[in-house]
Amino acid sequence: MVIRKEHAQALLQLFAQREEGTPYMDMATPSDPVIYELEVQALVRMYSPIRVGLTYLGGELALVLQELVETKRLPAPDAWKDGWRWLGSEIIAMLDAAWRSGRVGPLAVPALMERGLAEEIHEEDTGKRYIGLSDAGRRVWEIYQALEPKLEISAALADIIRKVPVGPAPADHLPTGSHEEHLLEGMRLIAYSVPNSDIYAFTALGQAVKKTLELGGFATEGDVLTDDLLWVLVDVADGRDVSPTAKTTLQALGYLGPDDALLPAGEWALEVFRLWRGEARREVWTIAITQEEAEILKTVHVLWEKAQNNPEERPTFKNLRAELIDRKVKQYKALVERYGRKLDEMPKKFQTIAKRFMEAKDLARWYDDNFDLRASLYSLESFQLLESVVDEAGKEVFRLTEYGEKVREDQEIQERDISSTAVKSITMTRKTFSAPNLEWWQQAREAGLVGTAEPTRSGYLYATLAETIYRIPHLTKFELAVLHRIPARGMSVDEVFKAFEKEDPRRIEWALEKLEARHLIDILPDGNIVETEAGRKLDEALAGMPEGFGHPINPIIYRVLKALREVGTLYVKEKRVRILPRNIKEAWKRSGLAKEVFDNALEAARAGELVGRNSLNKAGLLILEAVEEMNPREELIGYVREV
Repeated sequence: MVIRKEHAQALLQLFAQREEGTPYMDMATPSDPVIYELEVQALVRMYSPIRVGLTYLGGELALVLQELVETKRLPAPDAWKDGWRWLGSEIIAMLDAAWRSGRVGPLAVPALMERGLAEEIHEEDTGKRYIGLSDAGRRVWEIYQALEPKLEISAALADIIRKVPVGPAPADHLPTGSHEEHLLEGMRLIAYSVPNSDIYAFTALGQAVKKTLELGGFATEGDVLTDDLLWVLVDVADGRDVSPTAKTTLQALGYLGPDDALLPAGEWALEVFRLWRGEARREVWTIAITQEEAEILKTVHVLWEKAQNNPEERPTFKNLRAELIDRKVKQYKALVERYGRKLDEMPKKFQTIAKRFMEAKDLARWYDDNFDLRASLYSLESFQLLESVVDEAGKEVFRLTEYGEKVREDQEIQERDISSTAVKSITMTRKTFSAPNLEWWQQAREAGLVGTAEPTRSGYLYATLAETIYRIPHLTKFELAVLHRIPARGMSVDEVFKAFEKEDPRRIEWALEKLEARHLIDILPDGNIVETEAGRKLDEALAGMPEGFGHPINPIIYRVLKALREVGTLYVKEKRVRILPRNIKEAWKRSGLAKEVFDNALEAARAGELVGRNSLNKAGLLILEAVEEMNPREELIGYVREV
């Protein structure tokens, strides 16, 4: 949705005309670009080539606008600066975030207050004061959700779509302020970033339209992709009869072959239809991997190569630890030799560990004190990049998954952190109104996931992984503390950092990154954080976890819980699964874990009150339910390159 000065003036003029008893007015000139921009947004309808009137929702939006002007919460459109946007995709994203979190986030307060869409709220029963959506803000959000924009791509607009990079990219890559740009945003094909529209990106629908037009829809004039054409294409795909003229048009545009089979452009056009009919992505999926974890993937690979000549070199925990100690000692020895006494010039994340290295007498202990290998292994397994398996001798060894191999190959080119924020800068564009803010986009650039105008090969890799992997739970003691501190709604990122101000900021940052990557929280573009449904369930399940657990929930415990559920019997009223003692052995076999690893994890689950002596408790069942919420339930189809 885009409402600038000229759109607002037209809406109010039409509203006044309707109030006087005339549902339409005559336009001064046919094909008025402002009226057409409102028409594609389903805010006005044409009664004839020169007569225009408000739709029902257009009237509702005009009423909101008029009330804001009359109550002096918004200047009259005549006083707006040229180019100022009352509404745009960035404002819609702010309204969505505020709706979800129950309050306006810090980054959105100035913009929404200026537009009359937010106000200070005082809760008398609690005494709390905060900025929340005004009645106007809630109504605008509801109107946006109810609107069904048109899709009308002319040959000229199709040429522009083919030329404009898919993004995310700086907004100056677009013909900003032009009629064509307004059409793209009005049809929800592009979106801008919160709060200042610095970054744009094609939305899920826009990406599908762009892909369609890169493969077909070539013409010198007329419309090449419209809702009418899509309905006909659906009829053909479903085997219904269509007129010869309509079929010829689809063939001429490259959507159908001579035998009426869908061509690649036609297949993508069906994806356009699906998204246009309202099935765009509702949630954002992401993934997070630290540089240390990437190094572990590479080391596991190296040990398997060594094991080809010597089976004793297999990546057991002991062998992996020994290899990593050797690698870290060499790394920090080189760093200390390079910087000498000027350790303060070393990157901050290495400084403290380097100082401890210089003072260390026992290098194995130095490694264990500064690098949590077990936590890294759990984290990698939680993202389906690595797996704990049993070798022929019954020992636990670690093996890279197919996804882990792809990450390892990418990290061989450039070893670096891959943050949840960087990855979601790509995946969030699959929604209808989302583009990463400038800071998030810069993180993606620094990680090599985004080029100057669109995702890189690495970017498409991690975006694909984020939407493909099967997440299982893992929380360190600190990550659980952060999750417990975040309420279901209504806390900002800044407030989380303040709550843990005595902790290393990088530790807090990565706790949030991991929680979001596991789909337990959503960090919204306006600076707010909310728990997801998975986060709420896991938070509740681990509420009674005794202190002292380094990893209150981890992939190994999850595999035990899952195996017990498979061999047990659910008692609905008691909210527990009972397991016959003789079935514990079957659960061990189903878990795929080494016997010692299974037994230790089962004991930990009992200590954490997830499992009783012969039952899976309510908390254990909640964890299994949370895992279902941690992963997509919808089919994720998007503009993703092969990786």
